[in-house]
Parts: sequence; structure tokens; C-alpha cells
Amino acid sequence: MITFLLFCIATVGMTSIITQGSIFLPLRQYVAYWSEKVRERREQWEQKSGKMSKRAWIEWFDELINCAQCTGFWCGLFCGLILFPQGINNVVSLLGLFCCGLGGSFLATFGSNVIDLVFYHKMNALRHLEEQDIILAERRAHLHETQE
Repeated sequence: MITFLLFCIATVGMTSIITQGSIFLPLRQYVAYWSEKVRERREQWEQKSGKMSKRAWIEWFDELINCAQCTGFWCGLFCGLILFPQGINNVVSLLGLFCCGLGGSFLATFGSNVIDLVFYHKMNALRHLEEQDIILAERRAHLHETQE
């Protein structure tokens, strides 16, 4: 049971750090820049030649590290390998590891949505309080002007 909880927390945490954490922001920005340049060149070539080309691996990787569901799969697979090392011994356990990846994808997406929901509501509440402060300040200023 403890191993399962550790798997859940580790998978969601690792995915969150990779897809949203500030520590990986320079990597995500660099990959996004490189991916955009490659995409522009590919599109130019397609327009000139009239042929469709395959996406470059950097474009795929850019999508991967910005998607909680995609990254969650690989993080779940990684955490499954570490926490359930018997998975490399036989086919049945390999299927179990694949299920760890699928579970990790679900957990990471769910965790990301919960985190976004909590912060979204918190940000909206703060924005609402700021708007109320501005309205009160405007009323006070207007009241002060009418009294003079």
C-alpha cells in the first residue's frame, strides 16, 4: 500500500515538475524555440516541394514535455520500473509496467487538473479582492471629492 501511494505521489510530482515547474522552464523554452525553428523549415520545404514530411523528433518532444498526460505516462513507467523492479523479468510484469505508465498518465492529468483548479480559484479569489479594493478606493475618492 505504501509503495502504491509512493508511486502515485512520485508520478504526479515528477510530471508536475517537468511540465510546469520553474526548474525545467529553461529546458521547455529551449525545446520550444528549437521546435518552432524546425517546424518553420519543414513547412517551407513542404510548400516548395508540395510533399508532406514527417514531424521532427524535437517537435514531438516539445509536445511531450508540455503535456501532463504524455509526460505522466513516461513518469509512471519510470516510477513503475523503480518501485516495481520485478517488471523486467517476465512478460506479465512488463504488462504491469505498461499499466503503471497508463495509470501514471491518468494520475498526472488528474493531479494537474486539480492543481490548476485550486490555483485558478485562488487566483480568481485574489483578483476579486483586488477589484473590490479598487472599487472601495474609487468610492472613497469620489466621496472625498464631493465632501470638499
